[in-house]
Amino acid sequence: MTPEEFLERIKERFEVDAHISENKMPHPRKRVWINVDRAEFKNLMKFIKEMDPKAQFSIIIGEDRGEYLSAEYHLELFYEQQPSLSVIVATSCPKDDPKIPSLGDVFPSSVPYERENREFLGIEFEGIPDPRRLFLPDDFPEGIYPLRRDETGIKPEMIKNAGHPYKIGGAKK
Repeated sequence: MTPEEFLERIKERFEVDAHISENKMPHPRKRVWINVDRAEFKNLMKFIKEMDPKAQFSIIIGEDRGEYLSAEYHLELFYEQQPSLSVIVATSCPKDDPKIPSLGDVFPSSVPYERENREFLGIEFEGIPDPRRLFLPDDFPEGIYPLRRDETGIKPEMIKNAGHPYKIGGAKK
């Protein structure tokens, strides 16, 4: 299936903002970029998995985008007669309602990345099978998210330097 055919099938069933890009170097390759409302996000991802049961999840790139939080799920799809297809599906949520459905039941390997985005950005993945912290210590304050740019982000006084020569507020003399 070509990227164009894949995207056409998606657009037949879902209302999405999507495009195909192509990187030139070092290996020319097309990527399909899809942005979908969080209400349709899980249905779209299930449909992609139905289209290619061997689809592989790669990573989630989460980001604080000012008024909202975004999550980009990177996938690789495989077809017999075509090169693999790189697909990026993005969805977002407002900061005052930071909820996105978990894909733990569709792509089980997404769970650690959902846990990471939960603790660093504050995105709540509804239905996540394992909501425990992954990186931050258990005593890290609730409601503080190190990758947020707003008032819930990490405060400079919370950073432990561990002897690094560059200290917050300048080096001691």
